[in-house]
Amino acid sequence: MKIQSMNKNIFLLLIVLAVLISCNKKESSEFYIIKGEIENFEGDIFLSPGIDTLYYSNNFREDTATVVDGKFKFKLSTKIETPLPFAIRSSNSIFTMFFLLEPQNQELILDSIDFGKYPTIVGEYQLLYDEQDLLIERMRSSKEKLASSMNEIYSSNYSNDSILKLVDIAKNKFKKSSLFSISEFSKDYPDSYVSFWYLALSQMIYGYDIEIENAYNNLSQKIKNSDVAKLFEQKLLMSKVSQTGSTFPAN
Repeated sequence: MKIQSMNKNIFLLLIVLAVLISCNKKESSEFYIIKGEIENFEGDIFLSPGIDTLYYSNNFREDTATVVDGKFKFKLSTKIETPLPFAIRSSNSIFTMFFLLEPQNQELILDSIDFGKYPTIVGEYQLLYDEQDLLIERMRSSKEKLASSMNEIYSSNYSNDSILKLVDIAKNKFKKSSLFSISEFSKDYPDSYVSFWYLALSQMIYGYDIEIENAYNNLSQKIKNSDVAKLFEQKLLMSKVSQTGSTFPAN
């Protein structure tokens, strides 16, 4: 009887171990795990798309994580094949700046949830974080000039019509300067998805601009062969047609 009982217990233990192994394999095969840490925060946070959801091909909508003891975990589908932009938001809809995540297991550290910040990617996939930091630094002067111009305009005694015109001028200067920075960055880093996603974001904000098209041409063929790049080309062409009145090329 004792032998039968032991055999029964061993059999049950093997079943439990098999189930646990099966569950672990299922999770690891279906999802990448994004582990993170955040200071002085408790509660739910959300990993959200950082750009037009069409770029995610129904492989991602939004993921929720509960911060416990400063730690949280998100999941990304393993169907995702290229780095994609994301933002983290709080329950009161405060978003971080967008940042890029590789289709891999990763770790990130976040000081706070604020529009002016984004997480630090740690470990072997820090390259995109470093490249984004570099591009933001190149664009810093343009942002500072825009902020200074806006403060000067809105603190003036100009009429409303004059203020609107001056705001448009300041925004156009910022657009030209920032697109130039992105274009130069795309020359220096043709294999970088940072270059690509800042161009995609620019297209979403500004529509068609020749500087966006020229900068895209600087990117490597590897990026241009990706599904996200093909979608970008379609969106760029559609915005070009709508803004210039040209026709689609004949097949």
